[in-house]
Amino acid sequence: MGARDIGEFRPLPLPRRLGRFLRVAWNFVVIYLGYKRIQRNRRLTPEERAARYAQQHRRAAERMYRLAVSLEGLLIKTCQFVSSRADVAPPEYIAVLSRLQDQVPPRPFEQVRTVIQEELGADPHELFLSFEERPIASASLAQVHRAVTREGERVAVKVQYPGIARVVATDLQNLRLLVRILARLEPNFDFRVVLDEMARYVPRELDFVEEGKSAERIAEIHAHRTDIRVPKVHWDLTSRRVITLEYIDGIKISDTAALHAAGIDPNAVALIMTEAYCEQILVHGFFHADPHPGNLLVQPGPVVVFLDFGMTKQLPDEFRRNYARLTIAILQQDEAAMVEAFRALGFETKYDDPATLVALGRSFFEVTGPDGRPYVDADVMPEVNERLSRILHENPVTRIPGDVVLIFRVLGLMSGLQKRLDSRVSMTETITPFALREA
Repeated sequence: MGARDIGEFRPLPLPRRLGRFLRVAWNFVVIYLGYKRIQRNRRLTPEERAARYAQQHRRAAERMYRLAVSLEGLLIKTCQFVSSRADVAPPEYIAVLSRLQDQVPPRPFEQVRTVIQEELGADPHELFLSFEERPIASASLAQVHRAVTREGERVAVKVQYPGIARVVATDLQNLRLLVRILARLEPNFDFRVVLDEMARYVPRELDFVEEGKSAERIAEIHAHRTDIRVPKVHWDLTSRRVITLEYIDGIKISDTAALHAAGIDPNAVALIMTEAYCEQILVHGFFHADPHPGNLLVQPGPVVVFLDFGMTKQLPDEFRRNYARLTIAILQQDEAAMVEAFRALGFETKYDDPATLVALGRSFFEVTGPDGRPYVDADVMPEVNERLSRILHENPVTRIPGDVVLIFRVLGLMSGLQKRLDSRVSMTETITPFALREA
């Protein structure tokens, strides 16, 4: 972010910061204790335990939803991530938290008007031929309004919420403390590396000029394909807190009923999405890092439309090639190559024992289940996690490169989408040509 943004990206005043922390911490404690009560009740039959967990999932999800809507900021983004993991998150969480993917309660139009006037120098009704005051989508950091330019082009105008930078800075501080506490209470749930990576990239989402450049870069990567679209940036109506993009309509990628109704094969959509990410990550090393259902649309063809480029990542060339080598090693179950690639990427363990890195590599292969599904098998994952946790406890991974964390996040989100699309894509056949080309 620019120099004038640094002062803006600081936490809220102490009273407000403390108030947000106490509300988040209280809800964290209530949810945590709810699960611990079920875990410790040894008198429950398996059926009763399953029913109790389902009830607790629903209560916890509703509590998280209410808290996110009330406090906004980074909490909404966190809930969006959970709701996108249909492969591992309980269905109760998906049902409740998916409401936050693109329909967060909007801000009043007067706030939008003020930001546009400050950023673009005039009232939106003067800048545009028409401007709809009711937003068509509202998310964690901004909301989107439909408009028509003076030249008659339909556009989507994304406007950042006033003061959101300071709210995000506060949430990062608060979540950092809570994640540290959780890691001490439950060593198998240590999300500190993930949060560190989030802290590096979320501030960049608040610079819409950078987002516009990222949109153009993704469009350039896929310029040779007719089944991938990226909206055009209107630079004369774009600034740090306002971005104006070509308006593209479509079906939300997770709405399989609507896809079927439109005669679109969800498996074909899954294949396009998989190929797009293979090309972005393995070939160009620059990728769209937020593939939740609100950011991907589908048009007949099928054509996959990428939206929202606030979170993107450029990988160093050597890192990209080493990641391609790791991908091949995992797909081929080549243990020696796995260890070599992990170490080349920068993974480190407490003791010089390759078994830990082999177990880590094998876990990616095993969680897809015996059928080689392109998403995590929820039935297999607990067993894999338990075995991996035991190995990591004996020889902990002491360093995980931040770039890998972001890639893993993308793979997790894609796994959730693959499950929603009931994908039958062969990951080995799809990924291997891209990886071999770069390894």
